[in-house]
Amino acid sequence: MSFILEISGDLACFTRPELKVERVSYPVITPSAARNILMAILWKPAIRWQIQKLEILKPIQWTNIRRNEVGTKMSERSGSLYIEDNRQQRASMLLKDVAYRIHADFDMTSEAGEGDNYVKFAEMFKRRAKKRAVFSSALFGLPRVSLPFQAA
Repeated sequence: MSFILEISGDLACFTRPELKVERVSYPVITPSAARNILMAILWKPAIRWQIQKLEILKPIQWTNIRRNEVGTKMSERSGSLYIEDNRQQRASMLLKDVAYRIHADFDMTSEAGEGDNYVKFAEMFKRRAKKRAVFSSALFGLPRVSLPFQAA
């Protein structure tokens, strides 16, 4: 069985590691980002998500934002931080108005218990995705789910 999940958002950033200070996104979603979106919906030690295919549903569009960040952390001893002395302006190059279709499946791992099986976790994932239930929210918001799920 294969799962197909459509996700979309106003902004997204799949950060390129070679550009350390300024955040610049890859032009498309990365397989690790797609896997983490699936894991945000259903993560269990008994399963490992495998990305099979990624589709781009909207044209790639860029936007730049500039924001102020604090360049240091406040220590527990000082109890305060004067922001004006530590402000740094940063630029980010983000994707805007994104939509992707993720084709994925999962494999059972050695962590699976006696009561764990593929159908159990497949039904869990479908239920959680339909309710838009997530353990942690993706950077660009909750996934918009395409229903019904399709099996490949």
